[in-house]
Amino acid sequence: EITKAQLLALRLGQLKNEDRATTAQISMAKRNNVEMAIKIAREARQILGGMGITGEYSIMRHMMNLESVITYEGTHDIHLLITGLDITGLNAFK
Repeated sequence: EITKAQLLALRLGQLKNEDRATTAQISMAKRNNVEMAIKIAREARQILGGMGITGEYSIMRHMMNLESVITYEGTHDIHLLITGLDITGLNAFK
């Protein structure tokens, strides 16, 4: 899964450099990679046990940043709707 996220970011970067990246591709990559990052952060917090919630390690700061990306004005769901529109052609925004 981590390699998938890395390859997705790499390919999207290449497409962006060539001015060929679409809004749907960007939304799919953002949604996928933020979801993967938060899973990794949660696992890291669990590995550290009680120390995972202290200020000694930056795991909680990363988790809060990632949670804000997911919940900020429904961004996570908006990316899903944009990807769905690209796949189905049905506009959920109407």
